[in-house]
Amino acid sequence: MLDAGTGISYGHRFVADRPMKVAVAGIGYADGVPRNLSNKLEVLIQGRRVRQLGAITMDQLMLDVSEIEDVEPGDRVVLLGQSGTETITADDWANLLGTISWEILCGFKHRLPRIARETGYP
Repeated sequence: MLDAGTGISYGHRFVADRPMKVAVAGIGYADGVPRNLSNKLEVLIQGRRVRQLGAITMDQLMLDVSEIEDVEPGDRVVLLGQSGTETITADDWANLLGTISWEILCGFKHRLPRIARETGYP
């Protein structure tokens, strides 16, 4: 829990205006999540949009999970993709940053695992 008036992340670029439940995801700008998305990014947890808080750090980002009562450590955090009926795309990130989706996708670093899967295309 985060008390009202408490700042988080580098330079306390976010200060809570109310008590909040905050989760930490182990991914950051060293993995390719653009720092310029700080305080703009949304992710998906349990099919719900969740706001990112404060500065995106090298290895972590903080998330406001106050509205998700049953959130648990280990719950999947979807940065790009679909969860339930909600979807976030590379174009969404690109629009926030004034760039193109290919720049977003090419920014993902070697620290992230690559998983090949069948697509059904010839």
